Amino acid sequence: MSAPRLPDALLAEFGWELARTESELALELPFFSIEAFNAIYVESASVDVYEAIADPRVDLAGRAFFTTDLQFDPSLDSFGVDPASVFGIATSYAEREFKESIEADGLTAVETVEERDFDRGDGRPARAFCYDVAYPLSDDVIEQDVVDGQFTLPSTLWACIWPTRGAYAMAGGMYPTEEFADAIHRQASGARLAVDVAVNPNPERDRERVFEAMRRVE
Repeated sequence: MSAPRLPDALLAEFGWELARTESELALELPFFSIEAFNAIYVESASVDVYEAIADPRVDLAGRAFFTTDLQFDPSLDSFGVDPASVFGIATSYAEREFKESIEADGLTAVETVEERDFDRGDGRPARAFCYDVAYPLSDDVIEQDVVDGQFTLPSTLWACIWPTRGAYAMAGGMYPTEEFADAIHRQASGARLAVDVAVNPNPERDRERVFEAMRRVE
């Protein structure tokens, strides 16, 4: 079992690369368990930029895409249950789990701003959630500390869930919505930058890329 993958052609078109894969035991009960298989993709051109500005405690790149396959043991279909038939329950649970997972990755000020049906083109139901998030930045991005608290970069994260044969799959992505220097100077007009980088925000383009990737996850 492995995480859903993105087509090589899409990775080449968007300039993305596979950063890592991992698995984790999401739930363990005496007679039931859920294992999550994850893949994390990043925009190649943004890797060095975010390494220069990100709080090292944040576990997700600022321009990233993820895929997850959930394996239920035993599977729902072994009980004669089609995951699509209880999808409403799954989506309610997923919205909370997405938020908790985002916060566990180190993002802050996580707020659900939109929820919608999502057409993946396969005739199966899918539900997408949009979150406004604050991406924490390193203390070293400015030459001298001029504010209390931590600088952050406003970003948007989309996450989608849909039923598979025996459980559910998920995918989503995050992107910046404000330029790094603008975000710093908005939070502290007198700050002097210690790094000369740009995240080049393009929310409309990035949202469409995330949507296209969510449709084309294999």
